[in-house]
Amino acid sequence: MNQRTIIVGDIHGTVDELTDLLSVDRGVGLTKDDTLVLVGDLVDKGPVEGSVGVVRLLSSLRADGYSIILVKGNHEEKHERFRQAFAKAGDNVKMKHADEMKEITLLLSEQDIAFLESAVLFHQIPEHNALVVHAGILPSMKALPTPEEMEAMSKGEISKLSRILRLRYVRGKALTKMTVEFDLDFEPVWDEGTEIDAEDIGRATGKIVKKVVRPKGDFLALGQNGPDDPYWAQVYDGRLGHVYFGHEPFHEESSPMEFEHATGLDLGAVFGNRLAAVVLTGNLKAYVSVPAHKQYADKLNLNEE
Repeated sequence: MNQRTIIVGDIHGTVDELTDLLSVDRGVGLTKDDTLVLVGDLVDKGPVEGSVGVVRLLSSLRADGYSIILVKGNHEEKHERFRQAFAKAGDNVKMKHADEMKEITLLLSEQDIAFLESAVLFHQIPEHNALVVHAGILPSMKALPTPEEMEAMSKGEISKLSRILRLRYVRGKALTKMTVEFDLDFEPVWDEGTEIDAEDIGRATGKIVKKVVRPKGDFLALGQNGPDDPYWAQVYDGRLGHVYFGHEPFHEESSPMEFEHATGLDLGAVFGNRLAAVVLTGNLKAYVSVPAHKQYADKLNLNEE
């Protein structure tokens, strides 16, 4: 029997749907011969009891000997920061959704927390020339660090790498912004944001005091993208293998979203659509999905980080 790698999209507390997906009669029929890889975002958006149930189910399966790899999503990262802050400040933690994160945290066992804290930033599957990340790969990323290299990375370097947890759009065109100080021999009528014409510039002397270059393909934070900025998977060239990812809910699709070198597995189960997985066996690839039992979250909030 060929060993299978099963990669599951964003769950967001839809524990009943996860149970369906892993079952023999409705889903993949998970066995101890399989490797189950989760793209992250196990929790939040859905009901608290669902988030707790998802983590309990998966941590129990691992404790029972199932091979399970959790790739960190932005919601796992947010809960990690919450737990650290809660340990120091208790109820004085100032974070969005702190009450909900506290409720989830207090309902989880030490085994459950240890499972969440085992999450990795990415998971490579050499036998399938595949890579699993939560959100995406920047065009500037030529290679991924080894575990030894990650141990030696600075906080700034780790923070930059962690953009793979939140990536959606990348800069379509290079942009240079400069701040200039002028010495003028006339009284200007400029206000902040005024476009200065060439004739006025020719009448002044100045110097550049700050120059910021944003290269093509640069990371764009949520809401910063414009019409000329592509979704990362549209320009990814496959240099790190075929990428399986979540984060972006393709909540109107019935099957995972395929790009040339990437596949989006989040079908928005929490928004009432489907929970999906890809099953890799040898040279074969198959998609499996199950319908949501109901809509748990408002689609208007689907981009809330």
